[in-house]
Amino acid sequence: MEHEPLFEPDSDITRRLEKLDGEGLELYVADLLSMFRPLGWKVYVTKRSRDMGGDLVLDNPDGIRYVIQAKHRQDDEKVIGLSAVQQAVAAKAAYGAHHSIAMSNAVDFSEPAKRLAAYNKTILWTKHELQKLYFASIYRDEKLLQEIGLELGKPASLPRTQSTFELVPHIPSPESVFVSQSGRQAEQKTLPLEVRPRFTPKAPKNKSFLLWAPAFLVALLAAIAIFGFKRVWVASEQPSPEDVVIGYDRAYRHALNTNDTSRLFEYAAQELISARVQPWIDQRARRGCILFTVEKEPMRVLGIDVRGDVANATVRKSWKQTLVCPGQQDQVKTDGPFEMRYVLKKSDGWKIVESGGN
Repeated sequence: MEHEPLFEPDSDITRRLEKLDGEGLELYVADLLSMFRPLGWKVYVTKRSRDMGGDLVLDNPDGIRYVIQAKHRQDDEKVIGLSAVQQAVAAKAAYGAHHSIAMSNAVDFSEPAKRLAAYNKTILWTKHELQKLYFASIYRDEKLLQEIGLELGKPASLPRTQSTFELVPHIPSPESVFVSQSGRQAEQKTLPLEVRPRFTPKAPKNKSFLLWAPAFLVALLAAIAIFGFKRVWVASEQPSPEDVVIGYDRAYRHALNTNDTSRLFEYAAQELISARVQPWIDQRARRGCILFTVEKEPMRVLGIDVRGDVANATVRKSWKQTLVCPGQQDQVKTDGPFEMRYVLKKSDGWKIVESGGN
């Protein structure tokens, strides 16, 4: 299969970042962070009015919360001042976060802002960190997230304080991330259920059929429209074939490292797990062994061909696998790149039904 990438990196990401306005910057970064939802990350937007300095809230898979204050640069402004950090520090307590982030599409923060950030352990994101975030989202590269200050594989040692502010899950607009925006404001195309307007017909004052019949007809049509809209929205929230392949890769490495296959059933058919995975896992478990597996490079999706209810996916991985058994010398089984092919079928959702590779 030829290499057919799902999307290509933007060669002029710097220019695009500079053109974004304030709200556009917030939603653009929220879209980038949403690319990690299949890996367990959660992104929320705050209410626009009285947001107490927090524009976005990010939860990592281990329960560590970040609150993000976005500060758009003004005209040719290259350095952001103290207020952005002050607002980020205030938002940390308001939203019960473990860490605060002051973010801008400018080149740098002022020295007083940097000193205040260091004192309060606030993470600073400039245009350079946002470029890394962009490429992290393109390649699902969590290592790049670590380079810009986000923690992985480290559960929070302290519980979050209770936040009194309402958070709305961010629904990314696909065209806003990987299509050139030409300076226009990014928008959310779909509203979460909890913020959509609901039709609440008022009781007619005159009970005459000629007066209340049109109102009843309008109410019926509105109810049908809302029901259909909900079904479309729920369907759009189901994981795509790409999300399933990425989730299966993560769950499969977990199974190899722990001999626990429970996470696989979310992404693969039971028949596949029983025939191709469970027997080898059980065999190693009886000997007290694990096949310790680490990524040498992030997995790349080379192509996905969807035809109706069947999808064929090709991915490229690079692993180092070491068989670790009690009282025996460790044995390296795999060390390098390889390709895998998956067949997925759609019933209630996409599931992997076949796998194989070289």
